[in-house]
Amino acid sequence: MLAGLVVSSAVSTADDSEDAPYGVNTRVPWTASRVIGSPDPPAPYRTRRIWPELTFTEPVEVVSMPGTNRLVVAEREGRVYGFPDDRDTTARELLLDLKQLPSLSQLFGIAFHPNFEENRYVFLTYNREEHDPRGTRVSRFRVGEQEPFRIDIRSEELIIDWYAGGHNGGCLRFGPDGYLYIASGDGSAASPPDQLRTGQDISDLLGSVLRIDIDRPDGERLYSVPDDNPFLEMKDARPEVWAYGFRNPWKFAFDPFTGDLWAGDVGWEMWELVYRIERGGNYGWSLVEGPQPVHNEAQPGPTPVLSPMVSHSHTEARSVTGGYVYRGSRLSELTGAYIYGDYVTGKIWALRTVNGELASVQELADADFRIIAFAEDRHGEIYVVGYDGTIHEIVLGENSGANPDFPDQLSETGLFSSVEGRVPVSGVIPYSINAEPWEDGARSERVIALPGSPTLAVHTTEDLQLGIVPGAWAFPPDTVFAKTLSLPLVSGDAIVWRPVETQVLHMNRDTWRAYAYAWNDEATDAMLVPAEGSSRVYTVADMADGGVPREQTWRISGRTECVVCHTTRAGSIHGFKPEQLNRDHNFGSVTDNQLRTYVHIGLIDSPQGQRSIPSPDDPSADLHSRARAYLHINCGHCHLQGGGGTAHFKLLFDEPLLQPALVSNRPTQGSFGIPAAKVVNCAHPYQSVLLYRMAKLGPGRMPRAGSGRVDETGIRLIRNWIENLTPLRRTGKMERSLVARQTALLAVLAQEDDHTAVESAVDELLVNTTGALRLVFAIDDGVITPTVQKLAIARGSSHAKSEVRDLFERFLPENQRVQRLGTVVNAAELLSRSGYSDRGRDLFLNAEGVQCRTCHRIGQGGQKPGPDLDQIGKKYSRAELLESILKPSKKIDPKYVSYLAETADGLIHTGLLVSRTDDEIVLRSAQNKLIEVPADEVESITPQQISLMPELLLRDLTQQQVADLLEYLVSLQ
Repeated sequence: MLAGLVVSSAVSTADDSEDAPYGVNTRVPWTASRVIGSPDPPAPYRTRRIWPELTFTEPVEVVSMPGTNRLVVAEREGRVYGFPDDRDTTARELLLDLKQLPSLSQLFGIAFHPNFEENRYVFLTYNREEHDPRGTRVSRFRVGEQEPFRIDIRSEELIIDWYAGGHNGGCLRFGPDGYLYIASGDGSAASPPDQLRTGQDISDLLGSVLRIDIDRPDGERLYSVPDDNPFLEMKDARPEVWAYGFRNPWKFAFDPFTGDLWAGDVGWEMWELVYRIERGGNYGWSLVEGPQPVHNEAQPGPTPVLSPMVSHSHTEARSVTGGYVYRGSRLSELTGAYIYGDYVTGKIWALRTVNGELASVQELADADFRIIAFAEDRHGEIYVVGYDGTIHEIVLGENSGANPDFPDQLSETGLFSSVEGRVPVSGVIPYSINAEPWEDGARSERVIALPGSPTLAVHTTEDLQLGIVPGAWAFPPDTVFAKTLSLPLVSGDAIVWRPVETQVLHMNRDTWRAYAYAWNDEATDAMLVPAEGSSRVYTVADMADGGVPREQTWRISGRTECVVCHTTRAGSIHGFKPEQLNRDHNFGSVTDNQLRTYVHIGLIDSPQGQRSIPSPDDPSADLHSRARAYLHINCGHCHLQGGGGTAHFKLLFDEPLLQPALVSNRPTQGSFGIPAAKVVNCAHPYQSVLLYRMAKLGPGRMPRAGSGRVDETGIRLIRNWIENLTPLRRTGKMERSLVARQTALLAVLAQEDDHTAVESAVDELLVNTTGALRLVFAIDDGVITPTVQKLAIARGSSHAKSEVRDLFERFLPENQRVQRLGTVVNAAELLSRSGYSDRGRDLFLNAEGVQCRTCHRIGQGGQKPGPDLDQIGKKYSRAELLESILKPSKKIDPKYVSYLAETADGLIHTGLLVSRTDDEIVLRSAQNKLIEVPADEVESITPQQISLMPELLLRDLTQQQVADLLEYLVSLQ
């Protein structure tokens, strides 16, 4: 029952006889396309290969040999070559073969000593066997004084070493100060993230940039630690650490003009990161991956987390490669720009700063090779190194500009003979799919258009290195997919399904590009939407509530947003696949199996024994297949390796369910206050983070792209599915007690005969996330009366805990929902408004919805556990007070750090640590209640990065009320 279920079938038809009519009898070539090129201009530069006679095997570094006109190439497998930096060069010389060393695994970095001409020193980073505690080594070698300058392998002297794992960094650079800087990775494989938990730990050398003095030995060590290294005096810290919090810093370099140190750090599942590295800097891994939280319960390092200078999402980058600040003369317009790229996508960017702040990021070029490194010659000119063994330079592009005739209107695309009726032109083929994704209640109509009349072929095995899903069709250039989405709009007393958006995917040469067209009010045509996307509010009939009108914001994604789902590694095209197409389709006058018709007209080759997946809405399909189909089409394209999802499990239809990251391990993105949380907690839907994140709005909602409304039918399906899965563990005593108590409270709500008891039951259910989730489903299932529903929604949507509040926000009209911080809170505007202290005092002590007094005391008013505020006006200014309310977790007094304790039964308690002995721990909750837990029941207890003081405390107040409250707090001298 827990295995991935596959519904297999042969190609079936509405009429199984061989001579039954086809949906389309004859295929007509599509010749009407005007979707050619792009409306956006091409990149201003391109790459051009140099030294075409020279090819290397998996090069990882190219550097200039000081005092010569020679370049040196280091190959991953251990060979080092040299050749003259002359465009006529056609030959190379072998300088070193590290494969002579025992147990060599791979070579990563090479750097020549600044005084190389005198001491002949070169330094190399290489690996021995993986998991060797001293397997990553930085060694010093001597170079001969006569050409071809052989590197003497017998001269090796080990300088420093560390653990060899999946991420080893290995880049070497000498700084302007003469010291050697060394990059190390976190020593882990791709997933789970930071398995050794070393990113924030400076007691080892992993996940760091190191800084050592190799000219001054210290005792038996062939190096010393400079006196100004940041952690020299810190207990248990490795003094070599200069900066930390990296995952796998792949190439860094100094700007010779400013001395700034720039690095590219390879991200995990969502972001690629570029840093300007500072002394003692903490760059976040694995607390965060750029802006994305990862291990938010982990112990942070000793210094604050610094933000990346640039974060590239996985819509445009997959594995960043650090470069150089350009100080050459050939491309003067790039002087001072940091040039870097991406290994997977081949994109190259120029980053510029002004007064230390980011000024611009410009995409320079799209290379057609994997960028493994950049190089700099003795004149400061930059080269681009391909992992295919080629070396390139950056030159001005053939600036042909954007296609001025790219269609601005849907009617100009050549896809439809009648746009208003969405009637395809000859050669454009309609299709439908078995499992439709949730798209905020919209219906879809789909077409595919291939120029001419080719037959689709399957990708070759060579394509698999790009991460393309095996068995996917290879679409020819200028293939177009179009999907039109319609909403049930309210027009007077009528409900009309009217198109609001048509999404277009276009294969531009070898890359899918996404565009969107927004329909006009008359539904006669649609206009091309700007690259950044757009939004519009519609009056929509709520079909789940008998057609009751409501407002709905429809977001049309920007062009890069679309690629969040349509990633290359996920296959880009998710619906047009045999298992989705194996169904009957109404072609107009004939209904036929799509695969049968497509084979007949030569669109595809004959599929053998094709399976199909069911519709999640098909009542004839079994529950497990429907649920897996729902997860497949809504979640599977992200939750696969390289798909963008940060959790390491797979949700495609035929993947096995018993994946540890899905049903056994603790969720990597946090438990949201759910006890014994798993992504899927078999038989326990209210302890399943997957269900919770589907049922909420706000941060952490899933799916994270393409939807802004909760799918009530979908979450009911997933709840029922989880409930019917065979449990993998015994339910603990305390957990059973909690479930029994919540069940009893829901029974109280169903009776509604005692208003006081009902209020008390609602409040108790809202104390934790599982109770709140049960209450939400009680509303959805209609098992409590409208009066109790109204009370529950009012209490839930104004709750202090965001994890509870986010579940109830969907029940509110859009114009009453919480506007998240940063979108409506203007701190400067609030501080400029005059306030009145007496009104602020009344707000603090008496006003409903102002929660300060629940955790703070002033005089005899209010209560603990937070600090007293009697003299808060002496300690903080008005601006500092406002910031502490808006961002309570930014700076937490050590005395008020909250702790999370999880028991062996899976219960979670959060509060201030009152005491901790061998017998018990005592916490004080945000409700000022003491929580006593026997020590032998505590599975773990960890300090939290999140303050007990909740965010959005000011969300229900007017600007004047905030000004009054601040004035009162400032007056407390």
